[in-house]
Amino acid sequence: MRKQLVLLLVIVLIVIIIISTNIIQRQSEQNIIKKSNSDYEIYLNKTIYGTDIASIINKAINQNKQNNVEQDDKGNFLDNNENSILIDLIMITDEEKQEKTTYSMETIQKVGITSFIENFSLTTFKSSNVEYHNKTGKISKITFEQLESISY
Repeated sequence: MRKQLVLLLVIVLIVIIIISTNIIQRQSEQNIIKKSNSDYEIYLNKTIYGTDIASIINKAINQNKQNNVEQDDKGNFLDNNENSILIDLIMITDEEKQEKTTYSMETIQKVGITSFIENFSLTTFKSSNVEYHNKTGKISKITFEQLESISY
């Protein structure tokens, strides 16, 4: 009788340890996702400058490279529904006609981050759309919209 009781207690203890380990692991993964998202969510619904946009683009490109996110033949990162992040900028191209054009972060990088900073450092932007990966809950895409045109 004692052997059966000891065996039952050992089995219960093992099950409790396994369940506890799984809960701790899930909480750790959720904390990592929250930290990753917070790096970008701090900019949401705030007016930010072109210099901030340049930093966000550099961070997203570096993150995509570290996560080995695939690129298409034009060098644009592909959404992998896991850990890719895409940044789009909606820029005013003609204020009188209220025309706007959307540029990807890769386009800005190809033109040159330094050139972007030189031309848009004091231009204000605001996030207009945020999307999350269904699979992981990590941010997948942020769109920033230029708030005013530049007049020289």
